[in-house]
Amino acid sequence: MKVEGIHIAGIGTYIPESFSAAKAVELGMYGREEHMRAGWSGAAVAGRTPAPDMAVRAGRQALARSGHDASEVGLLLHATFYHQGPDGWSPHHYVQRHTIGGHVPAFEIRQTCNGMLGAMELAACYLTAGGGDHTAALITGADNFGAPLVDRWRYAEGAATNRGTIFGDAGTAVVLSRRGGFARLRAVVSASLPDMEEMYRGDMPLFPPGCTVGRPMAIGARIAEFAARRPAEFDRAKERLALARAEVARRALAEAGIGPQDVARATHVFSGGEAYVKSVLEPLGIDPSRGVLEFGRGVGHLGVNDQIAGLAHLLETGAVGPGDHVLLLGNGVGIALSCVVVEIVEPVGWAL
Repeated sequence: MKVEGIHIAGIGTYIPESFSAAKAVELGMYGREEHMRAGWSGAAVAGRTPAPDMAVRAGRQALARSGHDASEVGLLLHATFYHQGPDGWSPHHYVQRHTIGGHVPAFEIRQTCNGMLGAMELAACYLTAGGGDHTAALITGADNFGAPLVDRWRYAEGAATNRGTIFGDAGTAVVLSRRGGFARLRAVVSASLPDMEEMYRGDMPLFPPGCTVGRPMAIGARIAEFAARRPAEFDRAKERLALARAEVARRALAEAGIGPQDVARATHVFSGGEAYVKSVLEPLGIDPSRGVLEFGRGVGHLGVNDQIAGLAHLLETGAVGPGDHVLLLGNGVGIALSCVVVEIVEPVGWAL
């Protein structure tokens, strides 16, 4: 989808202090061989700070930076990966209550690692359609993986992929605006590969839900179950994912009217090692050095937050500025795919 007249007016992050991966190895929390193979240097750990509170902090920061009053925001979307609080409760309304208030609609978005990008497309469509009397939308996302049934250091062990992963905690937010902002949304393209949900389900029964009977999150083990049961299909699935991810990105570049040579930097699902970043960027003709490997490997995979946290880092460190195009690439379990093309048009008024 080519986007006209929609800007990023504000961006916010809440990323807690990182816990050293080497220290986690010393304490027996993280495998030494996996640490050496995967390349992570740390994971952001929020302790007992609830995910919705991290979203509120990021949302307030994004709103303050946007120049918009809360009354101008006509939509709130809150992206989540993991549980946010009590069962049967609506975290998006909590975030709304503590950021913009009011009575505009609010929704929770469940696309795991693709959540913030998927939410950006929905918000852009809302604003393009008119947005009522409102000129802005607030998108938040947050995850805290410190819950008892999640082992942030080992949850992905066993997955035969090129991206060993650990979880970090964070909250991020963006304000999209029809009025203006520091960046233009040039294009957003999304797609799904729904038959690949089985790869992430493995042999796990759908009922009762695992967390209700004390089963830990073991995504790596479930992928390994699928790979062992259907090895040829697993290999084809990895190939299909790579092809579909590249196709979504190429479509977004074409919609934006630019080529890979015009991309100054790219943000993506975080990885501790270069192999994953290469697999994402090289098929597009983009040098992996234009990704955010070093930043990401120090904070861990932040659930729904990687791409926006990466964009904020590039802005705050001065790595991108007016005239630069940034590619935001996402893929979430299931499979959800998105690519957002952003053009920086003004210097931001904040820095690290």
